Amino acid sequence: MNPEAFDLLGRLGLSAPGQGIILAGSAAVFVAAPDIDLLALRLLHHRSILTHSVLLPFLVLWLLPGLGPAGAAGAFLGVAVHLAADLLSPARGFGQIWLPEPFQVSLGRWSPLWIMLNALGAAWLAVAVLPPGDNWRLVVGAVGVVAAVGYGIVREKSLLSALVALGVVGAGHAAGGWLPPM
Repeated sequence: MNPEAFDLLGRLGLSAPGQGIILAGSAAVFVAAPDIDLLALRLLHHRSILTHSVLLPFLVLWLLPGLGPAGAAGAFLGVAVHLAADLLSPARGFGQIWLPEPFQVSLGRWSPLWIMLNALGAAWLAVAVLPPGDNWRLVVGAVGVVAAVGYGIVREKSLLSALVALGVVGAGHAAGGWLPPM
């Protein structure tokens, strides 16, 4: 991305509507981000432990602070929805979580637990990284519902996938109300 684009994003992020746009855009990009491991199969294997975790959204939080908290919140939300849909895959072959090279070993029967904990953690972090306030919770909730239903029905072609993603987003949203913010 060129410096002018980052400058535009930085100015956009100075307003509440701009932060809402960044949150929604980040969620839209990061709902597909865990499958970036498909571009490096020799090193990572599909469902890499590095890409199918909260690591990618944390990179946004740490490396792109100019996007504001909404950029990270959207990234966490997108990854939460993706991982929630992955919970429905059988835990064998590509359905397992794999360590990268030089190990290329799967977590085996522990893969669903890894996916579930990271999906729930990402859903909670989507709320936890934002400033306190009901308006942000509403925005995260609305974007989460659209992402869960859109990804589940359009991408996965599964109502069950959409419902599981809605459950994960809802659980993260509820936890955001009683767990401390970051």
